[in-house]
Amino acid sequence: MSMENRFEQQARRILRFLKSDKRYDLSYMPRPFMVELTGSPSAGKTTTVIELDKFFRRMGFRVLIPQEGAEVIRHIPRTTPVYNVRTGLYALTMLVDASFGHQYDVMVFDRCIFDAYSWMMYWAEKGKLSPEERAMIQAFFVSPFWTSMIDIAYFFVCDPEVAMERELRIALSQKTGETSNPKTIATLVERYKEAYRQLSPANPHIFLVDTTHLDEKTMVERIASQTLDVFEERARKATAASCSSQ
Repeated sequence: MSMENRFEQQARRILRFLKSDKRYDLSYMPRPFMVELTGSPSAGKTTTVIELDKFFRRMGFRVLIPQEGAEVIRHIPRTTPVYNVRTGLYALTMLVDASFGHQYDVMVFDRCIFDAYSWMMYWAEKGKLSPEERAMIQAFFVSPFWTSMIDIAYFFVCDPEVAMERELRIALSQKTGETSNPKTIATLVERYKEAYRQLSPANPHIFLVDTTHLDEKTMVERIASQTLDVFEERARKATAASCSSQ
C-alpha cells in the first residue's frame, strides 16, 4: 500500500467518526431560535432584549445577545449608506453562521436584517441612494434565504413625546441628541411603520408593537408570550416532521 493510500484510508476513518447525524443533521440538532428587535428610540426595545435574555437564561437556555452592529462598526462614518450596509452585513453574518451551528439555543438580535432594510429608506430620502440602489440592497437583506432564519421579529414604535419622556427620565443631561429629539423620532416612527407595511405581507412572522400606552411589564409579557408561542409551534412542527421521516 502506498503512503498516499494509507493517508487517505486514515483520513476516511477519522471522517466517519466526525461526520455523524448527531453533529451535522439540523433535524436532529435544530438551529437556535432567532429573534430580531428593531424600531425607533426609547420604544422599549432594549428593555425587552434584557428581559428576554434574563428569562431564557434562568430557564436553562443557552442565550446569545449579539453585540449591536453600531457598537462594532466604528471605522465607517455614519454619513454614508455604506455604514448601515456594513452593520447589516455584520448582523447577517452572525445570523447565518449561528443558523448552521448548535452553540446556542436562542439568539436575540438588537437590530438585524429588517433594520438594514429600514435604513435604506432613510438614505434614499437623503438622496444618497438611487431608487434602483435602494431596491437592490433592500431585496438582498430581506431575501427568503435570510428571513426564513428569523423566527420572529418586532418593529417597536412609540409616540415621540412619550419616547422623549422615557429618554430624559434618568438622563444626566436634558440636552437632546441627534436621534433623540421629537422631530427625528417622529420621522423614524413613520419609517419603521412604512417598512413594516411593506414587509409584513411576505413576512407574517414580523409584528408592529406600539408601546405608547404600555407599561414595561405589560410590554415585556406580551412579547414573551408571543415569542414563546412561535418557538413552541416551530418545535412541534419540527418534532412531527422528524417522527414522520423515521
